[in-house]
Amino acid sequence: MNPFALILGFILFVGSVFYVAAPLRWDEKKLKAKKPIGLTHETMKDNHQAVILALRDLDFDYRASKISEEDYGNLRTALLVRAATSLQIIDETSDARLEKLIQARRKQQSSPSDSAQMQNTPSGNLSCAKCQSPLAVDANFCMKCGTPVQRTFCPHCGKPTLAEDRYCPNCGKSIPQVTQV
Repeated sequence: MNPFALILGFILFVGSVFYVAAPLRWDEKKLKAKKPIGLTHETMKDNHQAVILALRDLDFDYRASKISEEDYGNLRTALLVRAATSLQIIDETSDARLEKLIQARRKQQSSPSDSAQMQNTPSGNLSCAKCQSPLAVDANFCMKCGTPVQRTFCPHCGKPTLAEDRYCPNCGKSIPQVTQV
């Protein structure tokens, strides 16, 4: 026998053993710590759906006695871990997208036109005289009970005031009270 062929065969054998055993040497923590990079929300949903379908197929194969009970338990556990991981990533990306939408909405609501409307109201928050629910700045009727909104204005500066105000919150002058009979 040729010694060169024996050495080459031995090297190929050792290399193939390491190649085949590589998945067995991976640490589960390292696998969980790796987040998929560059995956979009939609691809993660597709990945999660594929794992769920694989679980369904695995259950079907087990009921059809195509898979042993030991293999079924191991495969099911691995698929459940993958499904939970992908669902967690989907939730995290959904939360991040939701936070971006909330921040955009807050920026939109704090625009100068909104703050000017709030300054035109005496206290910044109007409430219905009948049901005490909050009213919009330009509301003519209460959205909850339908009561007409009665607005009073300062006779000196013309800014809106509340009916029970004795002094204008804008100019500070006295507002004559109308007594109802």
